[in-house]
Order: sequence, then structure tokens, then C-alpha cells
Amino acid sequence: MRLLHRRRGWTWAAVISVVAWLTAAGLLGSLAPDGGSGAGVAVGSIFVLLLTVAAIVALVASVTDTVRLRRRDPGVRQRAAGLTAHHPARAHAYSYPPRHRFTWVFGWITMVILLGLGVAALPGLVDGVAYLAGAESTSVFRPASYGQDCGRSGCTTVTHGSLASGASVTWPDQVPIGQAFPVRTPLWNWGFGSQLIDGGGSATGLIVAGVLLDGFSVIVLVHVVKLARRWRRHLRPGPPTADSGWRPGR
Repeated sequence: MRLLHRRRGWTWAAVISVVAWLTAAGLLGSLAPDGGSGAGVAVGSIFVLLLTVAAIVALVASVTDTVRLRRRDPGVRQRAAGLTAHHPARAHAYSYPPRHRFTWVFGWITMVILLGLGVAALPGLVDGVAYLAGAESTSVFRPASYGQDCGRSGCTTVTHGSLASGASVTWPDQVPIGQAFPVRTPLWNWGFGSQLIDGGGSATGLIVAGVLLDGFSVIVLVHVVKLARRWRRHLRPGPPTADSGWRPGR
């Protein structure tokens, strides 16, 4: 029964990690189709790396428990499956107390990674909407030098320079050195929002990434609220039983 519960927890942790990895990696690629390595892309890459580790660990543990279950006697497996049939098919992350603490903790680590990725994507969502709505302020970009951003698809030339405020920034394309031009400054300069937006396509990519990743974050927060309720309910003392009181002669 413990192996069945544990495998169920590892399986759902692996599924969540793989789906989140595919989503984050795909959106990261759309934000940097040429393999760029801006500040926002670097933040997203850290979370993708963490999700990669989580997916590998969960997948290996799930396969290991499956092999261990296969080695058990078929009759024992059948009786254990019957005893666990009344439990939900999914291993709810907000269940408390958990049936297998380690997989429960690991699942929450995965969801915390998703929450952090959603937090990093929120500024990009705000900046993308502000760019398309024309709500961002305008500054002057002064190109100073060229650089190379290299990734999976090869290398691309970017332009390093500064804004009128003196802040050092990077334009994601190659432009003539010494010829200043107006750019939109980020409304929320952090995470995915720290990179300059060079067009409507980039702004749309930031919006799509923000909506999907922040949608995952909302689901995680809902699970946090449900977990808190289950935890508080678990801490409340239960009603006294018939044998809990004091009786004369005892």
C-alpha cells in the first residue's frame, strides 16, 4: 500500500514537472528565438533547469517504485489495490496529513518552482500589455557596442548601450553605433520585464508567457489555501470519545 501511494505521488510530480517544463521551455524559446540570454531569459532559464532536475528525479523514482511493485506477488498487489481503491485517483497536494511525506514535500517543491516562474513572468505580462496599449514611457537609446548572445540556435548580434537616464541596457538587434533612437522603457523592470521590447511580436510573446505561467501560479495559490484549511482542521482537537473521560474505580 505504501508503494502504491508513493508511486502515485511520484507519477503526479513527474507529470506536473514535465508539463511545466515543456510550457516554460517553449515560451522561453519564443521569447528568445535566436538563443538570446537577456536578464529575463536568464531568470527563466534557472527555473527551467530546476524543473528539469525535478522531472528527472520524479520520473526515475516512479519507475523504480513500479519495478518494486512488479516484484511483489500478484495476489498481494491485488489486495493492496483493493485497500487503496477508495482513495482519490490523484494524489492531492493539499491533502494533510500526507500518506507519503517525501513525495508530498517533493511535489510542493515543484509547485514552488512554478510559483517562482510565474512571479518572474508577471512583469513581462505587465510590460507586454503596456507596450501594446502605448502606456510605457519613451526614452532615447544610445548604441555603444556590439555583443553576441549565443544559445541553442546559434549566435545573434545584439547592441549594448545606455538610455537617457544613464541605465545600461541591451537592444536585442543590431543597430548602427552612435545613432540614437527612441525606445519604450519597461514599466516593470524586473524578471521577464527587464528586457527591452522591440516590437509587437515580442510583446505578444511576453503576454502569452505571463498568462500561462501566472495561470499555473494561481492554481498553486489555490492549493496553498486548501492546504492551510486542511492543516487547521487537522490541528483542531476531535470530539471526546466514550473512553476518553474519567470513570470511578479506574
